[in-house]
Amino acid sequence: MKNPALSLWLSSAHRVAGWWMGHGANALRRQQRTMLAEMTKAASGGAARPKRRKPRPLAKRKAP
Repeated sequence: MKNPALSLWLSSAHRVAGWWMGHGANALRRQQRTMLAEMTKAASGGAARPKRRKPRPLAKRKAP
């Protein structure tokens, strides 16, 4: 025999479990990205400083 109350309860439980699984997976991905960045930084001897670009010369305007 079908039980609509149990069906509703299981549907909402499944929805909540999916929400928690998604957040757990995202937290795991964030941790993996952080660890990979730290390992890469340690292997390369520290964070490299970005090179500065020289400013572009301004175009000279002609007097009217």
